[in-house]
Amino acid sequence: MCKNWRLALLALVRDKNFLIWCLGLPLGLATIFIFMFQPIDKLAGLDQLPIAAVRLDATQAASPQGQAYTQFLEALGGAADGASGSPTITVDWQDSAEEARQAVQGSQGAEKPLLGLVRLGPDSQLTFEAAPTNDSVTQMEQSVIASVCDSWQARMDAAVTLAAQDPALLAHTSVQAALADATDLVQKVSLTENSPRETCAFYFALLGFTALMCAQNSLLAALTLVPGASACGSRITASGQPRGRQMLIWLMASWTASFAGLVICLAYVCWAASIDFGARTGLVVLALAAASFMATGLGGLVAVAGPRETGAKEGVLTTVTCVGALFAGLYGEPVMEMANNLAEAAPVTAWINPVRQVMESLSALIYYDSLAPFWMHLGLVAAAGAICCTVGVLRLRRLRRESV
Repeated sequence: MCKNWRLALLALVRDKNFLIWCLGLPLGLATIFIFMFQPIDKLAGLDQLPIAAVRLDATQAASPQGQAYTQFLEALGGAADGASGSPTITVDWQDSAEEARQAVQGSQGAEKPLLGLVRLGPDSQLTFEAAPTNDSVTQMEQSVIASVCDSWQARMDAAVTLAAQDPALLAHTSVQAALADATDLVQKVSLTENSPRETCAFYFALLGFTALMCAQNSLLAALTLVPGASACGSRITASGQPRGRQMLIWLMASWTASFAGLVICLAYVCWAASIDFGARTGLVVLALAAASFMATGLGGLVAVAGPRETGAKEGVLTTVTCVGALFAGLYGEPVMEMANNLAEAAPVTAWINPVRQVMESLSALIYYDSLAPFWMHLGLVAAAGAICCTVGVLRLRRLRRESV
């Protein structure tokens, strides 16, 4: 049995269909995606937040509030992010509020425009004037600046209250540190184990598409045993070895080849697109093994059922794969939005879509801290593969040359 499996595996990996559908096309699409999405990933990152600040005059700068204001903004501009080493907030000093407004307005056409201006009013109140915008990302960044300014103003108000009630408290080192420390106002955090990116969904849809394309491999493997489809199938029909066992051998060889192709594609995508699954990498490999199993069963089922012509069977698999990839959102951001809206409005369309289920099983490892969604989608993929393999083997055992 092992010898037959090895011979079947060698026959499959030497076939041009394996090189084209399981390796060539997925790696080519992954390369195109990488060049398309790398600029998007760079723009989507929350990097520096530039603001304009009004420099105080000599009288206001000498006051305690003015000194605290200057130290606060200098601390923000000098607080480096641990990952990039660059300031999280950059401050562009201007001599007056009017010059600051002009600087904000003049920067709106730049790649990274100023988010607004910060100034200390005559009443010693810190105000942030946000630049008018309709961009949701810019509005989110402006909300970060507004939150930082509100936090600083709350500290200053607390200091004034303490000074009025008990000035001796301001002499304590812990109180001074709590009121003066402004470097930890902005921190980058991640709600999941690994920081997800919006473009990860396209790579996961590509892996689901690749898994279904590998069904072409199992289709050719199963057609080798179908009587009338090939000379080998006709001879095997007349042999004494059970065809159900031979079907399992060829499907196992097809699964091995498909799984190896998926792992190669995964390694390339993770390396070139910088996708990190962290401690869940082993579960990713398990998901790809289940996806290969499902694709193998689907190809074997189509081989022993449906139309007799090989071209028609290949057309059926290609149609299922391409339509599944369409409703998984593989073909671009508008298609991804359409697929997500359809899955929300009619969840059954996502449950019966094999490409979508492979995509969801991989997405669950990135976008969820719990493994429950992953095991649910993985179970659906594995169950579909088991049903297809069982029906395919039983169907092949009932085929006879006389009935074809």
